[in-house]
Amino acid sequence: MVRYIHAADLHLDSPFKGLKNMPEALFDKIKASTFDSLRKIVDAAIHHRVDFVLVAGDVYDIEDRSIRAQVLLRKELERLNDADISVYLIHGNHDYITNDELHLSLPKNVEVFGPEVETKIHETANKESIAISGFSYDRNWIEDRKIRDYPVRNTTASFHIGLLHGYLEGQNTEHARYAPFTLTELKEKNYDYWALGHIHKRQQLGQQPLVYYSGNTQGRHKNEQGEKGCLLVELTNTNEKVTFIPTADITWQSITLDVTSYQTINKIFEDIKKELTKEHYKNCLLDLTLEVSENMPLSVMRKLDDDDLYQAFQQIETSSFVYIASHNVLIRREESRLLSLESSFPTAWNKALTDVKKEEIFQELTHELFSMHTYAKYSDENNEKFRNDIITAAERLLLKDLGDAMSHDY
Repeated sequence: MVRYIHAADLHLDSPFKGLKNMPEALFDKIKASTFDSLRKIVDAAIHHRVDFVLVAGDVYDIEDRSIRAQVLLRKELERLNDADISVYLIHGNHDYITNDELHLSLPKNVEVFGPEVETKIHETANKESIAISGFSYDRNWIEDRKIRDYPVRNTTASFHIGLLHGYLEGQNTEHARYAPFTLTELKEKNYDYWALGHIHKRQQLGQQPLVYYSGNTQGRHKNEQGEKGCLLVELTNTNEKVTFIPTADITWQSITLDVTSYQTINKIFEDIKKELTKEHYKNCLLDLTLEVSENMPLSVMRKLDDDDLYQAFQQIETSSFVYIASHNVLIRREESRLLSLESSFPTAWNKALTDVKKEEIFQELTHELFSMHTYAKYSDENNEKFRNDIITAAERLLLKDLGDAMSHDY
């Protein structure tokens, strides 16, 4: 029997994109959240007396990892070393292997895989041998089918585990398609478990063998919602058990409130206030959308666009908080009354939308922004989801500012 923890995508030192005008104390708490998740992983490993911990890539958020992040990581790994728990770690596209002279050394219990696929053997206290195969990225773009380099099952080992930071072909994902593989290729290796990283949504891809993305350990923006954590895995010759362990102190959630029946700011204010008192919003960053009527008075619309309105709802305490990190107003229009760019010039409108969604055209249009803006390094213009979010926001602005000639003059 072997027991271990599968974690991935810790993204220590994440910049937490999209957060602005936030109280310093809250932002400090959010910045510390990835490290708090790491501590919880170590706590769980020690509590459950695991044989080892697997880390399936992207320990850090960027290749230029800060000294602070390295010190805190080494401190937690030392705790595992003191508990006689080994760590098997691969680097991914965010924290790919770089200059050794800039890195602090890791404790002796940590095994880091190199850029070529290799297999390490772990012997448990019960004298069972566990084969673990994997590789680390040595650059941030790995498009090769590295899965082909993984050996078939080690027949002398009690169990064989694969560590892989990559993309399942055919999966609809916002993440880059690095180190692609198929489930058939995983099955052909005849391993007992595949510990995957790179995709931040926790999911099981296969039963025989067990194939899991553990997801990231702390959500970092509104597209990474819900509980985040790691997996506790127990394998025997006749059975297997996988248990989710939450590690995120902070969760992201999206809510949409239908306020189309209201015409006053007071009614909307009370509706938002009532919603935020619900228990499941504890320690939560919210993406709030308000659906309003096309007949909403212009004066009320202006208030709904004002950040000051949402500041009134921010509940920040020492033990818990609810914070509206982003807000959006959607106007629900009657199709019969819609006179807009979209309806007046449907061919041109649809062609423009289709063209701007093409990666090469998007990059051409945004080249100056991404090459000059101070915070451009924290964005990813190659990310399809990121591009679509920008295009959708632009579309909403156009429809709002120019779209409905028969409605309000915004």
